[in-house]
Amino acid sequence: MHRSVSDLIAETRTALEPFGYRPSTTWQLEYAWRLFEAYGVARGTTTFSTGLAAEYLQELRQQYEDGAVKMWRFKLARKALALLMQQWETGEVQWNHLPAWGRADTPPHHVAVLARYAGDLTATGYGRGTQDVYLLVARQFLQYLDREQVPTLAAAALKDVSGFIPAAGTIYQPTSMRTVLSALRHFLRWAAETRDVPRDLTSAVPRSGSRKTEMVPVFSGTEEQRLLGSFDRATPIGRRDYAICLLALRLGLRAGDIVRLHWADLDWRRQTLSVVQEKTGRRLTTPLLADVGNALIDYGLRGRPPSDSPVVFLRSQAPHRPLACDSAVYHVVAAAMARAGIRQAPGDRRGPHALRHSLASRLLAAETSLPVIASVLGHGDKETTTVYLSTDVDHLRACALDLAAIPVTREELRP
Repeated sequence: MHRSVSDLIAETRTALEPFGYRPSTTWQLEYAWRLFEAYGVARGTTTFSTGLAAEYLQELRQQYEDGAVKMWRFKLARKALALLMQQWETGEVQWNHLPAWGRADTPPHHVAVLARYAGDLTATGYGRGTQDVYLLVARQFLQYLDREQVPTLAAAALKDVSGFIPAAGTIYQPTSMRTVLSALRHFLRWAAETRDVPRDLTSAVPRSGSRKTEMVPVFSGTEEQRLLGSFDRATPIGRRDYAICLLALRLGLRAGDIVRLHWADLDWRRQTLSVVQEKTGRRLTTPLLADVGNALIDYGLRGRPPSDSPVVFLRSQAPHRPLACDSAVYHVVAAAMARAGIRQAPGDRRGPHALRHSLASRLLAAETSLPVIASVLGHGDKETTTVYLSTDVDHLRACALDLAAIPVTREELRP
């Protein structure tokens, strides 16, 4: 299929018109497209091809790494060419989030294994968040095998597992390695059960990573006031971000559940919020506190762009679609903490999870029992809640409950 770069640009421009972009955005895309068109002409071609696009981006990336091109120009070129590529391949465009440059895909000879693993995770009933983490670590392990020239998963040995762990340590924070090791252990155990590896390789995985021995962050009342006061609620973005922050601070919602919150999840008559948690797959129903409800109404009436989307929180710029990923919530909260001057020392936890921790500590200080705290936070594993005991020394002895006595479901007993 032959199509000139100029014709493809015109088709893509037309396809983008319904999105209602600002003139400045359109001008930037036109600028990037023309530079790409000139690149092709300089090489004696006016015909679009994926090879030409890849060559152009690779050269531009090298120029950026050499300091000859600013990051904004490289990022703009990636987005502009991604839109051209969509139009060329499918005849339509979508404003999708681009993955990080150079992020490796699953090696082709491992795709079938990963697909079967994903299917078994779903069939076993793991929550969406757990599935995502397990699949990510499994994919990274398979990519590591490929880089080390291990031809198949069946050829993996204990030394390969041992070699992957320090490699993963260069990607993840020390406090995350416990989760990484647990996910790796699960994948290797599955691979042994399905005979994808000839023997169980889990013995090469340490039994624990960096255990959480540090104090869980607690926000003082003054810090909470500074945090909430950092939002400019006279602007649409400020109203949206204020509501997002309150959902994490007052209700302890995870980032994924905030991003995927629907208007239908809000019962205004009963004053409740009810969501199926992405991480656990369990339904969480919690009171819709007055300040949270008021912030959502304020955003819906005076900050939210016109849209038929059932999702509550939308992008502030066209196209007005739901927020792309959980990291959007992290950036909202982390930016507010920076403006308020809260927890800015190296190694301090930031983002919505820090707000969940603070909520748990407030409940604990109010002598709320651990089962109730676990219910409020939507913990599937009651033992998870014990980490919050480190937040309140004054009530620590009183809250030393026997978690074995807490009722659990049949699913929770499943190994």
